Amino acid sequence: MGSQLDLTSREDYFGEFNLKVTIHVIDSLRPQSLGNLFAGGENGERVFVWDDGEADKLGDVKKSWEIIEVRPS
Repeated sequence: MGSQLDLTSREDYFGEFNLKVTIHVIDSLRPQSLGNLFAGGENGERVFVWDDGEADKLGDVKKSWEIIEVRPS
């Protein structure tokens, strides 16, 4: 489930979850939600993705994702 759903987004599956809740995603399937891997902020800091180490190799993908996510609307 965590590979495809952005658990940090209020619009997706979990909505606004309690500040005391920490979510651990144990999943190495592709595609992984880039929001779960790279999002910061209040929700992003509470989602931990445990994978096979491949996420550590996605530096260029993270840079691209950050540009897309912070672009002005």
